[in-house]
Amino acid sequence: MSPSYITLPPALPSELLTWILNHGAYPTTILICKPRAAFISSLLADVTSSTTPLPSSPTDIPSSPPNPVTSTAQPQTSSHPLLIKTLHQISLSRHISLIYIPTISHLRAHLSVHSPESASKIGAPPDQKWDKVGRKRAMIVVYGLIDLHRDTSEWSAQGLNKSLAGLVEIGGRDKRVVVCLEEREKKTERSELMEVDADGNQDITGQTNDRNGLKSEENMGGDNRTWKGWDEHVPMLNGSVRRTGLESEDSGWSGRTIEVGQIFARWFDFGNVEWGHHA
Repeated sequence: MSPSYITLPPALPSELLTWILNHGAYPTTILICKPRAAFISSLLADVTSSTTPLPSSPTDIPSSPPNPVTSTAQPQTSSHPLLIKTLHQISLSRHISLIYIPTISHLRAHLSVHSPESASKIGAPPDQKWDKVGRKRAMIVVYGLIDLHRDTSEWSAQGLNKSLAGLVEIGGRDKRVVVCLEEREKKTERSELMEVDADGNQDITGQTNDRNGLKSEENMGGDNRTWKGWDEHVPMLNGSVRRTGLESEDSGWSGRTIEVGQIFARWFDFGNVEWGHHA
């Protein structure tokens, strides 16, 4: 099966991990483009804010005047699914390779030394004969690639293209799907136009463009492509400087600029996922 290169809408850390557990097959590698402490902090804030108190049942109402000692019991809360150690989660998570990429230098170093033998260091899980053929794919998932480049000398078409080319190369060499997505803020509204079933009943590919050049009007209209991050402008070359005295962020660069989405459209298809805790 030929490799695929897909971008997905921004997701919360818990949504990312849940989706990988439901869609990933061995070998799957996750590249977290931020320091380990920062990612764990975001993940903890995400899963703890998702716990909701369980509704009280009629049997919880005392039939006699409450006892001051026993009436101080804490209300029950429902835990986030990732906090529940199911056999499925335990059996799969130990066979997923998780790598933290805090800087672009770390990313380039990883891309330069990555080889198909890298996955062999993580043992393969036992065969799961109940999985439908073609449902899951071996993946390389890159989380936060755009933010990794932002506010650095590589924040340009040249820098982004170099990173994307490296990912496409290792994806083709390993015959794995390469998936890129950014971290979504908790307060951000969920996308309204999603296509993949939350329980994973469709293939993860779901492309919506064919990467034929930089035709913004054709390749950037709707679904995942409506994310405002795709409209952000970057200079063509590394090391470009901003012109002072201009209010518009996009027009502040010296020389030509290009939209981030147009850069990704050269290499990746734009896929869609209905994010949620059961995605």
